[in-house]
Amino acid sequence: MLNRYIHLDPSHSTTLQDQIKSGITQAIFEGFVSKNTPLSSSRRLAQQLNVSRNTILRVYEQLNEENILISVERKGYFVNPNLEISPSTTHSIPPSPTSIVWSDFFNTETTLSLPATKNLKHYRYKFISGMVNTELFPVAEWRKCSLQSLNRINHQLWTSKPNDNSELIEQIRTRVLTRRGIFVDASHIAVTLGCQNSLYYLSKLLISKNTTVAIENPGYPEACHQFQAQQAKLLPIDVDEHGLQVDERLNQCHIVYTTPSNQMPTTVRLAPERRQRLIQQAEHSNFLIIEDDFEHDISFLEHSSPALKSDYPSDRIIYISSFTSTIAPGLRIGYIVAAPPLIAQIRALQLRTHSCPPKNNCQTLALFISFGYYDALLQKVRKHYREKLLTIEKAMNYYFPQSGVTPSLAGTAFWVNYKAEFNAKQLEKLAEQQGILMENGSRYFFHNTKNNCFRLSFQSIETQHIREGIRQLSALAKQVMPIARLEECHAPRLTGSQIKALLLNRTLLSKDCFNIPYRISFLGGSKMTGVSERPNDIDEGYWWVEHDKFVYQWRNWQFSDIRYITIVVEQGEIKRFDEDGYFIGEAKFVEDANSA
Repeated sequence: MLNRYIHLDPSHSTTLQDQIKSGITQAIFEGFVSKNTPLSSSRRLAQQLNVSRNTILRVYEQLNEENILISVERKGYFVNPNLEISPSTTHSIPPSPTSIVWSDFFNTETTLSLPATKNLKHYRYKFISGMVNTELFPVAEWRKCSLQSLNRINHQLWTSKPNDNSELIEQIRTRVLTRRGIFVDASHIAVTLGCQNSLYYLSKLLISKNTTVAIENPGYPEACHQFQAQQAKLLPIDVDEHGLQVDERLNQCHIVYTTPSNQMPTTVRLAPERRQRLIQQAEHSNFLIIEDDFEHDISFLEHSSPALKSDYPSDRIIYISSFTSTIAPGLRIGYIVAAPPLIAQIRALQLRTHSCPPKNNCQTLALFISFGYYDALLQKVRKHYREKLLTIEKAMNYYFPQSGVTPSLAGTAFWVNYKAEFNAKQLEKLAEQQGILMENGSRYFFHNTKNNCFRLSFQSIETQHIREGIRQLSALAKQVMPIARLEECHAPRLTGSQIKALLLNRTLLSKDCFNIPYRISFLGGSKMTGVSERPNDIDEGYWWVEHDKFVYQWRNWQFSDIRYITIVVEQGEIKRFDEDGYFIGEAKFVEDANSA
C-alpha cells in the first residue's frame, strides 16, 4: 500500500504536500511501486494519511505534469512506463571490523578542539554568537531577487559561468566597501565562502612552516587553526584596553593577523596611535597585515571605527569580511580585498579546488544589494542590536556591578574580566545545566591562558530573555566565587536618619560595571540626578529612606526598579549592599565646587 512509504511530520520545515510527493517519488524510483498497478485513489490515500483529498490530487497532478505518473481514463494514475527504474537493493554488507589507528594518519596539529554541537532549542538563554534573528530576514525581498536570478537571461549567466562573480563584485565595490572608506577596482576583490574560507586561501598561499604569524591573544580560534594547518610559527601578542600591543616583537613576523575595528573576542578597538605604528612597522620590517573586519556593517555607534585599510590604503593590508552577521550565517558569502597579484592567485586556487561560491547565491545577493534591500536591512539590524545592547548593559550594571566588563563599542558581545580567582569554566558548566549558553574565555587564549574571563554575546538571545538570563548567571557566579556580604562588615549599618544626614545635598562618585565613573547628586524634595561620563548618559529619579534602607528609583537606569540598599561607612568609603545583602559597590563624596 502506498501509504506505507509516506511518513508525515507536521513539525517539518516542508509542507505536507511536499512530504507526500517526496514519499511517493522515493517509492517509485526505488522500485516499490509496480508500473502495472494503479496508485491508490486520491480519496483512499487521503483517508489513510488523514489529509485533504485536494492535497493528494495536487500531488498526483504535479507528478503527472513532471511525467513521473500518467493518467489513464477511468483507471487512475500509473507509474510512467518509460521511466528507467533500478530495482531496490534488498541486502547490504555490514562493515567489517577494522584495526586501523586513524590517529597515526592524521596530520599532527596543536589545534583547539571544536565544542560539541548542541541542540539550541533546549536553551532559553543563548549568550553565544553565530545566530541571527530570523524575523529580521527580509524573506519577501530575498525571494524576489531569487526569482529574478532564475529568469531566462540571468540564469544563463550563472549556469554557464560558475566562476564569474562580476555582478556581486561590482556591488561590493560600489555599495559596501565605499561605506567603509575603501575604494578599489574589481581586480582587488575576490568572493569567497566567508571569512574562514578567506583565511584558508590566504594561509594556503602565504604561509608555510617558515612563516611567523602574529596573532592576537586572546584572539579568533579559527584563524589560529588555519595558520597551524600550514605549520606556521605562531607568535601570540597580548591585547589590552587599547587593542593589539604593537612593539618590536612584530618585526620578526611575516604576517600579522588582527581584528582592529572590533577585536575578537574582547571587542576593544585598536587605538589610533597603534594603528599608525602598525603600518609604519609593516613598511619598515616588510610584513603583511590581514585585517578581519567581521562585524563592520552592524556598528550602531555614530562614530564607528574605520577600517584599517581605509585609513591606510596600502597593498600590505589584506582586508577580509563577510555577510554572515548581517544577512545570515548560512549564506556563506564573504570577500577578500587585496592587491591584484594575490587576488589572481586566490581565483586560480578556487578553480583548482572547485570551491567557488555558488553563482546563483552570488547573483541573488548582487540583486539584493543593488535594489537597496541590503541598506534597508542594515537599518533594521542596527536598531535591533542597539535595543539588545542597552538591555544587556542595564542588566550587567544591575546584577554584575563590580565585574569589570569591557564596553561593547561596536560588536554584538561583552567581554567580562572577572576577579582573578574566578573560575569561568565552572560558571560555563553550571550555566549550561540551567539552560544558559555562554563562553568561558580560556578557549580564546593561545598563551598565558586566563580562566577568569567570559564572553556574553547578545546576537542570538531574544531581547525579552536578556535580563532574566543575566540575573540567573549572576546567581551562579556567586556560587562559583562568593562575594562580600553585609554581615562581614565590621562597621555598623546606617540608620534612616544617618542616611538622610549623610546624603542630602551631597554628590557621590562611583563606577559602573564597565569602570566608567558616574555621579549621583541627592537634592532636596527626594530628587536625584545621575550623570555618567558616557556621552549623553544622564538620568533623574527619586530617593527616600524606609526602615533604615536607602531606597531609590531611576527614570531609566537599572530598569526603573525600586531598590532597597543598606549603607555602611567603612574606612572613609561608602559601601552599598543590595536587597540580598551582597556588596554592590563603593562610593566617595565629591566636594562641593563652591566650597573649594
